[in-house]
Amino acid sequence: MTDTENKIEQETHSIPPIKENTKSSKIALCSALLALFLILLLIAVAFFFYKENRILVATQQQQLTSLADKFVAQSSQQILQIRQTEQIKSTLEAQIEQTKIQLQQVNIDNQIVKTDIQSLQRSFSESNVRHPNDWILAEVEYLVALSARKIWLEQDINTAIALLVAADQRIVELNDASLSPLRGALLEDINALKALPHLDSDGIIIALTSLERRVDKLRSSSLLVPDIDESIDTDLSNDINEWERNLQKSWDLFITSFITVNKRDSKVEALLSPEKSWYLKENIRNSLAKAEFAIYRQQQDAYDLALVNILMLMKNYYDLKDNSTAFFYKSVQRLSQRNVSINYPSQLKSAPLLDRILELRLKKSFARSSLK
Repeated sequence: MTDTENKIEQETHSIPPIKENTKSSKIALCSALLALFLILLLIAVAFFFYKENRILVATQQQQLTSLADKFVAQSSQQILQIRQTEQIKSTLEAQIEQTKIQLQQVNIDNQIVKTDIQSLQRSFSESNVRHPNDWILAEVEYLVALSARKIWLEQDINTAIALLVAADQRIVELNDASLSPLRGALLEDINALKALPHLDSDGIIIALTSLERRVDKLRSSSLLVPDIDESIDTDLSNDINEWERNLQKSWDLFITSFITVNKRDSKVEALLSPEKSWYLKENIRNSLAKAEFAIYRQQQDAYDLALVNILMLMKNYYDLKDNSTAFFYKSVQRLSQRNVSINYPSQLKSAPLLDRILELRLKKSFARSSLK
C-alpha cells in the first residue's frame, strides 16, 4: 500500500469515534436541559404552593379577626345589658331600703306617740293616786322600748340584751308575784337574742380587702399550643426499586426548605387581650366592693351574688392550676359560705305584755280615783 492509501484508511477509521462523542454530548446536553427544566418546574410549583399558602393564611387571619370583632361586640352588648340590669336592681334596692326606713320611722313615731299618750294618761291618773311600783314599771317600759330601738335601728344586740337584763332586775326589786309572766317574757327575749348568730363583719371585710389587693397577681389562662406532629420520615433508601418513594421524600425536603407547615391535632386558643384582662380584674374588684357594701347593709343575696360572679369569672378566664390563683379561688369559695345577715325578731314578747299590765294598772288607778 502507498502512503496515500494508508492516510485515507486511517481517516475512514477515525470518523466513527467523532460521531460517538457528538452523540454523547447531545445526550448530556439534553439531560442537563431536562434537569434544569425540572428544577425550574419545581421552583414554579413551590412558588405556586407558597403563594396559595399565603392567601390561605391571610383568609384565616381575616376570619379570626372577624370572629374576634363579633365576640367583642357581643361581649360589649352583654356588658351593657348587665350594667343596665344592675342599675335597675340598685334603683329598686334603694327604693326598697328607703321604704323600709320610712316604715321603721313611722313605726317609731307611732310607738313614740303611743308612749306619750300612755305617759299622759298615767300622769293624769297619778296626779290623784301615786304608787311607787308604777314608776318602776314605767322605767321597765322605757328600758324595753330602748332595747327594741337598739335591735332594729342600730343592730346592737349586746346593748339590747343588757337593757332587757336591767329591766328584769327592776322587776325583781318590785317583789310582785303577778309580774312573773312579764319576767318570763323578758327571759325569753333575752335567750332569743343570745341565740342569734354572731357576725364577724370586720373579719370578712378584712379578708375581702386582702383579696382585692391580690387581684393583680391572678394568672389568666395561658396560650394552649398543641404539640407539633414531627413524624415525617426523611431518610432515603438505597434500593433502586424504591425510587418513587425516594423522589417523594426529596420533593418533601425541597418544599420544606421553602415552606414550613406544622400539623397540630387541636386548635390553638388565643390569649386574652389586654383590654379584656383589665376589664375582668376591674369586674372582680367591683364585685368585691359590692360584697363589702352588702356586709354593711346585711344583704345576704347581694353578697352571695357578688361572690358567685367572681367564682364564675375565675372558672372561665383564669388558670386555677396556678398556686396563687387557686388560693384566691378557694378563699372566695370559703367566704361565699359565710352569713352576713341576721333575722332579727320582729317584736319583743315582753313589749305587748308590759303594755297590757300598764293599761290594767291605769284602769285600776282611774277606778280608785272615781271611787274617791
